Amino acid sequence: MTERLIRGLAKARWAIIIGWLVITFVSVLTLPNLQSIVRQTEQKFIPADSESVVAKQLLERINPETTVKSSAIIVFSRENGLTEQDRSWLKAKVDELSSLKEDQGFKSVQSAYETPELASKFRSKDGTTELVIVGFTNADNDMLTQEAVDILASKVKDAPNGTKVELTGSAPIGKDFQSSSEEGLKKTELLTVVLVLVILLIVFRSPVAPFIPLITIGLSLVITTGLVAAATHLGMPVSSFTQSFLIAVMFGAGTDYCILLIQRFREEFSHDGDKVEALVRTMRTVGKTVAFSASTVFVAFFLIGFAQFGLYQSAVGVAIGVAVTLIAGLTLTPALLMVFGKATFWPSKTAGQGHGESKLWKGMASLAARRPVAILVVTVLLLTPLTLLYHNKRSFDDLAEIDPKLGSVQGFRQVEHSFGSGEVFPLSVALTSSESMRTSSALAALETASASVAKLSGVKEVRSAVRPLGEQLKDLTVSDQLTKTSDALQQMKNGVNKVAGGLQDASGSLDSGQGDVQKLTDGLRTMASKTAEAQKGLQQIYGGLEQASKGAGSLSGGLKQSTDVSDSMSGNFQALLKKYPELAKEPEMQQLLGKQKGLSGGLHQLQSGASQLATSFTKLNPGVQSVTNGLGQLAAGQNDAADGTAKLGGGLKELTSGLKDGAKGLADVSSGLTTVSDAQKSIGDSQIPGWNLPQAALDTPEMQQALDYYISTDGKTAKLDIVLSVNPYSPEALTTVEQIRDALHSSLDGGSIKEAKLYISGTSAQINELKDISKTDFMRTGSYVLIGIFIVLMILLRSIIAPLYVLLSLGFNFLVTMGIVEFIFVDLLGKEGLSWSASFFVFLIIVALGVDYSIFLMARFKEEYRPRGITYAMTKAMSTTGGVIISAAVIMGGTFAALMLSGVNTLLQIGAGIVIGLILYATVFMGLVVPALANLFGEANWWPFRKLAAQSQPQAEADGELDTAVKAKSKQAPKLT
Repeated sequence: MTERLIRGLAKARWAIIIGWLVITFVSVLTLPNLQSIVRQTEQKFIPADSESVVAKQLLERINPETTVKSSAIIVFSRENGLTEQDRSWLKAKVDELSSLKEDQGFKSVQSAYETPELASKFRSKDGTTELVIVGFTNADNDMLTQEAVDILASKVKDAPNGTKVELTGSAPIGKDFQSSSEEGLKKTELLTVVLVLVILLIVFRSPVAPFIPLITIGLSLVITTGLVAAATHLGMPVSSFTQSFLIAVMFGAGTDYCILLIQRFREEFSHDGDKVEALVRTMRTVGKTVAFSASTVFVAFFLIGFAQFGLYQSAVGVAIGVAVTLIAGLTLTPALLMVFGKATFWPSKTAGQGHGESKLWKGMASLAARRPVAILVVTVLLLTPLTLLYHNKRSFDDLAEIDPKLGSVQGFRQVEHSFGSGEVFPLSVALTSSESMRTSSALAALETASASVAKLSGVKEVRSAVRPLGEQLKDLTVSDQLTKTSDALQQMKNGVNKVAGGLQDASGSLDSGQGDVQKLTDGLRTMASKTAEAQKGLQQIYGGLEQASKGAGSLSGGLKQSTDVSDSMSGNFQALLKKYPELAKEPEMQQLLGKQKGLSGGLHQLQSGASQLATSFTKLNPGVQSVTNGLGQLAAGQNDAADGTAKLGGGLKELTSGLKDGAKGLADVSSGLTTVSDAQKSIGDSQIPGWNLPQAALDTPEMQQALDYYISTDGKTAKLDIVLSVNPYSPEALTTVEQIRDALHSSLDGGSIKEAKLYISGTSAQINELKDISKTDFMRTGSYVLIGIFIVLMILLRSIIAPLYVLLSLGFNFLVTMGIVEFIFVDLLGKEGLSWSASFFVFLIIVALGVDYSIFLMARFKEEYRPRGITYAMTKAMSTTGGVIISAAVIMGGTFAALMLSGVNTLLQIGAGIVIGLILYATVFMGLVVPALANLFGEANWWPFRKLAAQSQPQAEADGELDTAVKAKSKQAPKLT
């Protein structure tokens, strides 16, 4: 800074102070409130073209009137089971909530009372828990939604004694996270101010001096928050981390800059007591040191703005804070020093002197000069195992960020216990097609896709147009229809078996009757023979006439029975033909009927002849001659009867054979039906996809209601809701998301849904995107930061070699730091992983702020190297800047340590990582590693721009002014070692 400008600044001290106060006052009145903007900002910053965002936009088109932007779940429970009185209270609350209007943020209420068919989805199997889902018109982070959550909480406060009511879901969890962040921010602000005040009191040993940095940084912070808030209207993203980092960096770095200015002013003022001249000398030297120190921090955070991921970009606001702090440090701080003057150091009567050289750092410098290789080897051997502890295990669990005692977390755990955590955050799949999916073939393909996803181990159920209740519509499936067909076939088989059994029985009866007919035929032939013999020996048998007369009577009765049997058989044949009319056309049956008729006629004739024989016997005594003639006729009739019965026996034999063949054929039919039934059962068991959806079923009100809910009016967009059986934040859920994607692609490719495209949204899907996006952006943005800092160091040190090993030391320090942090939080404390964004912000801050320490050391090393050589130069640089480095590390580490008490898990891990990283770098790397590397490279430290001769003149040339400033800084800054 030019002397004229500095003197003008001294004269205008009151105007400068008033100007800063006015700017601060105006910014408070006119600029937006950063905290309000952060409260309404989406914290995950998923890019607008990401799959989950596109999916949400598509799903909103399906049924805009019923689509909700966010939701809350009322978790109502009683440990020993809900009572009827409990359910009555809940039903009354549901009725009350249903009356809330959209202008209050409420969109819908779903419960077991509005949709009884879904009662099992809202009531746990053990009867201890019941859910009510409330949909909101706006997004989670919208102010109207947060007010609606408050209204909802007030409505359910009067729960019956012994019950618990908690609110969970996306909106309540988001609200609790924001509240935790705001409370943590307040703690961080208070702890940071107290910590910085204590450190300043120790450093300055004055109650006045500490207020100059606090006023400078306080006003800068107020102005910065307004500017950052205003910059959001230009597209700059902000997050809950923005405010925390602003406080930590501005108080940490700003305090360092103010200490340098105040301590150098203290030294210069002690020379002649002229505060204006002291300020001129101070700003001419230390002012440049402050500017260069702030430049690396500014560049690092400014380059974050080129990140693609919004959460990373949200740290760019710190660059604005660093710029404002730098301007305030170079204007407001000097003005305050002019106003307070000597009183700045009250109660000390003299301004005092700077501190001497550090013996500890001089000893480390000597060791680095004598054993540089040994130091590097030992350091690498000792620290490399710590880097191996870093496996980059990351956690995306939002619930782990906040207090587990909060209602949203407890409600989530209750749902997880009673229903499964997947119920709170299901996945939604948007499926698009070039043609309507409101057709039977498309719905069948949709069922096939749903079935393939439902089989995955990480999926609990799939809800879609064809599965509105999360279960398959069995009446429309091939397997169910095959089952019904199999039942009909079984009934047919039973009927066939009965017919076959009847035919078998008839065959057996005919076999038995056939033997009787044969006996009758033999008897008739024997009778005819005997009658002929009787005719010849009529005189001989006259004595037995009486006995013959009785025999004739018996014969007449037997023939009558035969006639009745024959007539009955005729009736049986007619009944068989009536039952099986197709037999009437068979030639064999017609022949059998003819023979039966002949048998019946013969039997009637035989009966008539027997009757006549009986009459003849009766009249035998009057005329033997008549009897003789009658016996001749009787013998002829008996022969005819024998011929008829023989023919009847042959016909019955053929009928029996036909019946046996029929029974065998029916047995084959029964066996075939069994084979068909078994095959259908196998098809049903294999769950071969396929539907037979009649138009009548498609047109039913129930099916149309499901289609309207899950498929757009034009039929080109459909929705599938997938409930996971695993925690949606777990690594298993992330794996399941990819399995779902693969299963859907495999099922839909080449199917009835033309040009099918799918987009997955939901908590687990967003986490999957965050995992890839954040990792890729970390690598890209981290490279930008390293390149930017390398350029600043190259310009400052006029070297390529020195910036390279400084950055390598910072990178190695980062890996060691993350190994320690992961070991503490994951291995010791049992966390699933480090917060997914912790590693990025730890890297950014320990690189951006840690490089300042290298600037302090290497700039002084370059200055001292000119006259005395490398050993003396590094020893002098370390002994004089060691205190500066440690002081800066303690102050910066202290401000970030305040983040560890914020109550937010991510800030806790970031704070721990920065404290460990800065202390480790300020001691091990600045005290041993970097000096050892500088000693090894020697004059090559300044390659390729110029060579510095060891015997050159000690007076700095055009570039020496900066080095003098660093020297002044190292002399006057406080030492904590």
